[in-house]
Amino acid sequence: MHPTLRCLLMFAGLAGSTLALDTSGPAEAKAYEPLMIVQTRDMIYPPTLTNEHIFKGEVNVAVWVDENGRLLDWLLVGYTHSLFAKEVLDVLPKWKYVPAHLQGQPVPTRAELRIIFQNTEMVRIVASERSPTEQAHDQAIEHRVAPHIYRPDELDAPLDAIVEIMPSSPDRLGAVAREGSVVVEYLVDAEGRVRMPIIDSSDDEAFTNSVLLAITEWRYAVPKRTGHPVIARVKQRFTFSPAS
Repeated sequence: MHPTLRCLLMFAGLAGSTLALDTSGPAEAKAYEPLMIVQTRDMIYPPTLTNEHIFKGEVNVAVWVDENGRLLDWLLVGYTHSLFAKEVLDVLPKWKYVPAHLQGQPVPTRAELRIIFQNTEMVRIVASERSPTEQAHDQAIEHRVAPHIYRPDELDAPLDAIVEIMPSSPDRLGAVAREGSVVVEYLVDAEGRVRMPIIDSSDDEAFTNSVLLAITEWRYAVPKRTGHPVIARVKQRFTFSPAS
């Protein structure tokens, strides 16, 4: 067994020491250059798990990288064992990130990563030779790392904003446009906090700044699915018009 793990990040079918995370279609490929992650430090398979007969596992995590390649935030989505999660959270801040580029300009990016651990350096897939114990363990992995980022319509109840601060009038922030809109997508974590906002479209940078300053202060009632706290993905449009 090798203590240094070859880490596979499953995202758009790519894996390696330098990863390009691409969600664009063929028509957008030239205009959009995806986020790249440089694995400057290997992940270590927790040795105590082997003694517990745990030979593989998974961690799902969302990362938020700004236009300068700084990892601003990361959010644990799901994991099969807390030691796998600890290793991921320890290593993520030590990796280097090359921001995504749109039309040649760096842009903030949020990516959802699936990190698969194996206690051997090379990935090995065994189908017919798996024991009943290994098969049950695989099924448990699939169940325990099921996606935990949900749309608002998949929750037990509509999202309830308990602290909602409206964006400031953009003319105070030097807006060029007199009217327009901003579409922003963000995550609401399992404690009701707004995390990782990404601007989908905006008619003016001042509109963008106004929205981002406001929503970082928002708080929601804890989003739940089947009675359990979960993470929700929200897309919202803010419309600005001239003051009457």
